[in-house]
Amino acid sequence: MTLTPDLPAPASGVITDRLSLDPVSPAEMDALISHSRLPGWAEDFPQPTDLDAARQFFEQGIHTAAPAALATRLIREQETGEVVGTVGFLLLPEDGDVEVSYSVVPSRRNRGYATEALISLARVALDEPVVSRVIAHTEEENTASQELLLTAGFMPEEVPGLGLAFVLLRDQLPAASTEAAAK
Repeated sequence: MTLTPDLPAPASGVITDRLSLDPVSPAEMDALISHSRLPGWAEDFPQPTDLDAARQFFEQGIHTAAPAALATRLIREQETGEVVGTVGFLLLPEDGDVEVSYSVVPSRRNRGYATEALISLARVALDEPVVSRVIAHTEEENTASQELLLTAGFMPEEVPGLGLAFVLLRDQLPAASTEAAAK
């Protein structure tokens, strides 16, 4: 897999070899919040975590207040054009930190999509002057998410009482072209 963060992205999104990470439109945000389905969404999208994240993004005003680079995004499979997940930041940057959240529908898991989306969006975030670290939290029993974060270059960090935290700094980003993320 080759990630293409150095190529100019269309105004609407970030493009990788297999995915388009498009900012959530107001109509898509409304559909997620109201638990409606739109054409072009995979049969098993959205998942409960997507609905919860959309509500949180909306309630905190992140979908409109964040810099464009930190916009909440739909993960769209280029081959089919279907939305297969979400990736975005849970809070506006605070002390240089942003917390990332991601989800890929069960029908598209184990294809490396979450890793590809996470690495690409982390690159975009870390290019923002107000961002110095991208943080992700996961439960101790979620070994699949832990493996994904490690593959994406995140390093574990102890945070008492908050489950497991993983942190990615600019100098920890995997190379733009990586086969490890394609597994």
